[in-house]
Amino acid sequence: MPLSERRARILAFIVEDYVESAQPVGSAALVARHDLDLSSATVRSEMAALEEQGLITHPHTSAGRVPSNLGYRTYVGSLMGERRLSSEEELTILHQFHQSAVNLERWLSLSASVLANSLHTAAIATPPHMIEVRLKQLQLVALTDESALLVVVMNDAAVLQQRLEFPETVTQERLTRLAGRLNAQLGGHTATQIEGKPDEAGAVERQVVEQVVALLRSEEDAAGETPLVEGVRELLRQPEYEGDSDRLLDTLEAVEGSRLQRAIPARSLGEHDVAIVIGDENPAEPYRDMSFVLSRYGPSGGAGGLIGLLGPTRLDYPDAVAHVRYVSDVLTELMRRFYGDAGSTSVPPEDQ
Repeated sequence: MPLSERRARILAFIVEDYVESAQPVGSAALVARHDLDLSSATVRSEMAALEEQGLITHPHTSAGRVPSNLGYRTYVGSLMGERRLSSEEELTILHQFHQSAVNLERWLSLSASVLANSLHTAAIATPPHMIEVRLKQLQLVALTDESALLVVVMNDAAVLQQRLEFPETVTQERLTRLAGRLNAQLGGHTATQIEGKPDEAGAVERQVVEQVVALLRSEEDAAGETPLVEGVRELLRQPEYEGDSDRLLDTLEAVEGSRLQRAIPARSLGEHDVAIVIGDENPAEPYRDMSFVLSRYGPSGGAGGLIGLLGPTRLDYPDAVAHVRYVSDVLTELMRRFYGDAGSTSVPPEDQ
């Protein structure tokens, strides 16, 4: 159900006030703080409607309301304004990079540190790898009358194999023709592009294509390395963790490198977009009470990684997006300047 202009405005105020204060927001406080030309009773009625729509919720017995995950998503999707860093903020960040040696590892550490200190939460950065894994070619080799070995070669030179069991007899001649046709149709494509192809194939071809996609996805996942994490102390100082030892321990697990590597929602990102994944949009525990704000960095078509933030859902999303976007742009420009043009596909040794 679409929000009325008044309810949308009240929801935005609730989100912004709660982000700033970490305290449930009541109707009287909302009227006073924002000098609303509405009575407290009218605001309470609108808040009740927002709660019925699942956009805000009651914490315990408090008279105030806090945003739900859906409320944050609605705010991020259509209500928050675009924030740009001021010239002074940009110069401060740039100065720190100019003070650093020409060393990619130090740039990543500095990027995460800048974000953690600016947003007072955890920041993550992953080393660069090929941003897009593409199919170079595939081969099908008959093993028995109803099975074959699928060999997939990627654009990053990785070679993966998978045994396939078919529901019908297939000859080597048929498999060779199928491989040739698929190479012509799918060569140079990513897993996402292959998934989007029209599904008009027979059972054997569908099975091969589905396995090609699965192998490309596995290579994408394997390409990532354990992320660098900064700002864990900043994150644990947030009010959400005061007096809640279970949640604090869950959060310490959340920032553990190998677990975080598996949970980072890299597939939600387009090249140089900023992706926001809120609460239970990430199904992995213990991230269902947290949010990611992430961006890719690196020259288009070349090596790159991820940079971003991990914090409670009570994030200042406009500020987070502005900082992540700017730091990503700085990293991309530094890589282009010192490690090659936009077509580079590898990162040379770091120390110059």
